[in-house]
Amino acid sequence: MTSPVDPHLDHRVLATGIDHAEGVCWDPVRGCLWAVGEAGQVYRVELSGESTITTTIPGAQGLGVALDAVGLLYVCDPANHRVWRVDEDGRYETFGDPIDYPNYPAFGPRGELYVSDSGSFDSATGRLVMIEPDGATRDISPRPFAFANGLALDGSTLWIVESSTPGVSALDLDSGALELVIELERCVPDGLAVDGTGALLISCYQPNQLWRWDPQAGLTLLVDDWTGEYILSPTNVAFYGPELDRLALASLCGTTLTTVATPFPGRLVQYPYISTSFQE
Repeated sequence: MTSPVDPHLDHRVLATGIDHAEGVCWDPVRGCLWAVGEAGQVYRVELSGESTITTTIPGAQGLGVALDAVGLLYVCDPANHRVWRVDEDGRYETFGDPIDYPNYPAFGPRGELYVSDSGSFDSATGRLVMIEPDGATRDISPRPFAFANGLALDGSTLWIVESSTPGVSALDLDSGALELVIELERCVPDGLAVDGTGALLISCYQPNQLWRWDPQAGLTLLVDDWTGEYILSPTNVAFYGPELDRLALASLCGTTLTTVATPFPGRLVQYPYISTSFQE
């Protein structure tokens, strides 16, 4: 059969054998991607497609992942209700206070880590938590969220997926104002990335879709894989490569890391300086 993915997107399978990863992030210093498996495995994925498990966090369920300037990973783990910090040697420690359902982390410019605390899918009980560089943790939710999920920071705007709305809201970090900006239908949005024009890439866990939202042009459906054979349950997404010209898509229901070329290259996320070493 003909692939339902537009050939202009240059769909590729980058890596296989990844254990149902939800989170993925780009490491511009080491030139690799990081992903986290559903049993707490931390995968280093080279651009050649080779993958290595650097450590496994016991009892963890790996969801979203972020990276700081010194190469420490921050992993959301709802099974243990924690965010973990992982170094290049595979050591790990908790970061911040316990969180009920930490789903996705995104750094702000001064090192503050925003974490979505999803809550229930059936009722709006989700929260937005902020962890300061010293680990101090507080709830900064303007209101309850409808299953808070993927996050993306663009200037003073924090974009927040509300999976069960379904839609994407914008939080003005200066004023605290929150607005539902993007409304979707009959899908479960999950991940976010910002491209170089300021548009959002929105991945949908169901039904295997990738949208692009431009503030002027609105929504464009880039991928609609009704087969699930090419891009299955895309969850978190990340622009990667020296030119940020490809988008990596994690797959919570699959074992591959797939990639596409989007209409515009991505915008680099925040990699703040937090700490040079672990606590002893």
